[in-house]
Amino acid sequence: MDTLAELDRRLRTFDPWLPPWVVATMIEHGHLDEVRSQAESGDWYCAVGLAQLLAGRGERDGVLDVIAPFIEIGWWEAVGAAADIIDNWGCRDEAVALVRPSAEAGDLSAIKRLATLLAGLGHTDEVITLLRPHAGKQVCGRALVNLTAGCGRGDTVMALLPTVPAEPRFGEAPTVVGLPAAVLERQGRVDEALALLDTRIYHPNGASANVIEQYADILARHDRLPDLREFAAGAGGRDASYRLADLLEERGHVDAAADVLRPFAAAGSPDATVGLADLLTRNDRFDEAVLVLRSASGAAAGDEGVLKSLLTLLTEHGRTEEAFAIIDDIAARNGGMSAELFFERVWLLSCCGRAEQAIIELRARPDADTRNMKFRLADLLADTGCLEEAIAILTPTSGMDVAVLADLLIRGGRVKDAIAAWHERDTTPAFENPWAV
Repeated sequence: MDTLAELDRRLRTFDPWLPPWVVATMIEHGHLDEVRSQAESGDWYCAVGLAQLLAGRGERDGVLDVIAPFIEIGWWEAVGAAADIIDNWGCRDEAVALVRPSAEAGDLSAIKRLATLLAGLGHTDEVITLLRPHAGKQVCGRALVNLTAGCGRGDTVMALLPTVPAEPRFGEAPTVVGLPAAVLERQGRVDEALALLDTRIYHPNGASANVIEQYADILARHDRLPDLREFAAGAGGRDASYRLADLLEERGHVDAAADVLRPFAAAGSPDATVGLADLLTRNDRFDEAVLVLRSASGAAAGDEGVLKSLLTLLTEHGRTEEAFAIIDDIAARNGGMSAELFFERVWLLSCCGRAEQAIIELRARPDADTRNMKFRLADLLADTGCLEEAIAILTPTSGMDVAVLADLLIRGGRVKDAIAAWHERDTTPAFENPWAV
């Protein structure tokens, strides 16, 4: 078995392990023998994928055997995965015993996981003792606050959290005030919690969306609607206004909620525009939602989020021709059909069952040989059953491109070719797994 450092490198880079979505495709298409073979050769993602499959089937005897080699050298990724499986079986004491050595070795992820398991067993004192030395670290401080909720240990937790500086440091994490404020609110000391958050909201180095949202949430939870209105109209701005709109909608005041969001939508905020349209749609005001999205400055300028919401809404309500007309209108106003706008048209054609037309239009594009166009064409061909043609379009290059090709090869029953393509890919420049911690 490789060293811990080498395993961590492989987790970050998928080199030479198969990526998890390729493993998932192998399992989905029944290539379990190959998954097991790769797992036995040391591929972690195959090992954990197989273990999770066996666990789901209730085949407990073989689950831990699959990942045992990774566990035996103390690699936390494997220990944590095994603990999750064991805990899901209802064997929490066994999960605790498995995680404890990694936690005692100082791994913060293991410490947090052990604390979570202990909290589930009702061992609050042990949770506090475990997290006490690490309360100044954000991940453990948050765990300390969350895992002691409802245990009547607010004063103890407050004493363990770092003292809040009078003046915020540049780049200060919102949890510096957010965690103690959460504890104060739980103790019923709402005004103190708000006052603490208030020290950051009005400070140029302290304001953040997280602090503003927590302040607004507290006001909403404690039915302080006038204060929330005042806050949204002032320092809370758009972030607090979203919470105000939610509260008003919960109370059945849909018009008032919409009025809160309208100024931000009118000012061109894509988030507020989509949020307002969603609110109206939830309350069966479809035509108004369409009007909001159509008239939004973002949609006119080709904002992808607003446009996608508009096209999706129209498609879901059977107004696809109107959706096509909107795409054509934007193209005319912008001097042509951009690649991004064309992809929306292709998506719309697919939704309408017109994939063959989408394929014809893709092939006819002047930029049909570009990477993104080839990927979209391959997707459409695969979806219409032309797997070999889709595979032929994709040329192995590097990294994530080969993962797409491997997925298609597996779907076509060519699992050996898929694995070979992945292992023989060009890894220069190297890329890293964005999900690895």
